[in-house]
Amino acid sequence: MLGANIWLTSALTVTAIFSASAGYKAYSDLQEAKIIQEHYKIITDIKTIIAKQYNKSPQEITRDEIIAHLPTGGNWDKILLLNREDDSTIANKEFVNSDGQIVIDENDKLKLLALKSKLRDTFDTTNIAASNGKYNFDVGFNKSIKQKDKAIEQSIQKAIFYMSQKAVYVPDTTTVTINSTFLSDAIDNFAPLEDIYQDMGTYSNDAELIVKKKAFFQSLLKERLKENRNTTEARLYVLLKDLLWLVELLF
Repeated sequence: MLGANIWLTSALTVTAIFSASAGYKAYSDLQEAKIIQEHYKIITDIKTIIAKQYNKSPQEITRDEIIAHLPTGGNWDKILLLNREDDSTIANKEFVNSDGQIVIDENDKLKLLALKSKLRDTFDTTNIAASNGKYNFDVGFNKSIKQKDKAIEQSIQKAIFYMSQKAVYVPDTTTVTINSTFLSDAIDNFAPLEDIYQDMGTYSNDAELIVKKKAFFQSLLKERLKENRNTTEARLYVLLKDLLWLVELLF
């Protein structure tokens, strides 16, 4: 009976040790995930500052440039740019590669989930695939999808106001020509090209992409004016209806 009690006590002790170990591992993993998100934010902020200061794309900023802008002292380059293992070096366990991208090993599932959670409002993370066992994430200032949607909505409102001032709220003695130039002027002035993130399909060059984005913005204008939210929009839709439907032919 005593032997059985000793065995039971030993079993419970081993179970407790494993439980404590698993609990600590879970806590450690959660802390690691939090640190991943914090580091992403810090590196993004650094890249944003460099991009604005030197007028370059955040995706063009390298790890060396990030290191040059880190605070002096405190071993910041190791803290922010390497994985957190003690033996991590630029050569064997980098967190930010030489191109300035964050690198996550495909086996580090929690790190991957943490970073995807941080990025979910910025771009679609569902189709991100590993290359040679690693996930590489571009780091840089990006508006969230919510911010872009807000910017697009504001641009639609500005375009409607611009056109209404020229075509609706004018003296009876004023003659206004409603043609493709009238509409394209509004689109050229107010289409928020940088904020239009929808898939534009295939295109051969940047000029063609701009054409597609302007056509997309025109389609948004059309759908908005069709709603006839107020008398101004209703009158504009009547004036522009035929032109608005020529989405693919005006540019």
